[in-house]
Amino acid sequence: MEPFLPMLAVRAEPFDADDYVFEVKWDGVRALAGRDRQGWRLWGRDLAAYQERYPELEVLSRLPKNTVLDGDVVLLPQGLPDLDALLARHQRTGPRVARQLGRDCPVTYVVFDALYDHGQCLFGQPLEARRAVARQRVQELATPRVVFSEGVVGAGRALFERAVAQGQEGVMAKHRASRYLPGRRSAAWKKIKPARELPGVIVGYRPGPSGVRGVLVAMLCEGRLRYVADLRSGFSDALRRRLSSLLAERVQARAAVPCAEPGVWVRPELYCRVRFLAWTRGGRLRGASFGGLFPPAASPNAAPER
Repeated sequence: MEPFLPMLAVRAEPFDADDYVFEVKWDGVRALAGRDRQGWRLWGRDLAAYQERYPELEVLSRLPKNTVLDGDVVLLPQGLPDLDALLARHQRTGPRVARQLGRDCPVTYVVFDALYDHGQCLFGQPLEARRAVARQRVQELATPRVVFSEGVVGAGRALFERAVAQGQEGVMAKHRASRYLPGRRSAAWKKIKPARELPGVIVGYRPGPSGVRGVLVAMLCEGRLRYVADLRSGFSDALRRRLSSLLAERVQARAAVPCAEPGVWVRPELYCRVRFLAWTRGGRLRGASFGGLFPPAASPNAAPER
């Protein structure tokens, strides 16, 4: 069985709907897991093989032959996902190191869908039927290393509030009758995350064929300006062209703050809103996007230009 790409979701705001099932959005590494005649497999959104990185998930070899599950690999040191720690481990691919890490800080595979079962393709089955198969396969494995992502029907807002209060990344909303669409982003699946926003100042940019491809942003942290994010999304085509003109007038030879990212440096005069999910341990913004320019000569508390 050849690896295939996972189905993807669109962004949305919290909502309630009886035709949707809502579950925690686990802050981890998306991975599909399966077993065929060659053994067990684990692969990611880039189709790269992950099984050698997480040998503690070898229990997946007990799945029925030609069965494929969808889920997230998470690290739960204190009951909540620690994405920074997981990504640090994800980069360490040597078999000896992976075995040691698997013993010292084992990951958990959180399953939320079943895509093949005993060789039968389930893509055309409704989500509820696929989730029933996934729950059964997880129960048969009977191991703490593989768990099922339980959900609630209808009450999406309440689950979102509880999940965010607990420190989770957000929730997923999936239409109960939705089919599985490998490699496609579908409005039948929605990812709902808390909105956080801070003012920042542009200290550099990356040129692109349509103007500005992205901007490098700094923020005031403990009394000094510090680089925090490389923003590559949130731009309209018109804004990319306008930014190209505005930033070209402010080019300077050196970066205003220490920054290891490559870019064209500018005087820190243009302020913008920055949307993000969380701060990393290294002092960077995770999941950051551009939220709009502040008007010229306006304070960062003014309404931004879109």
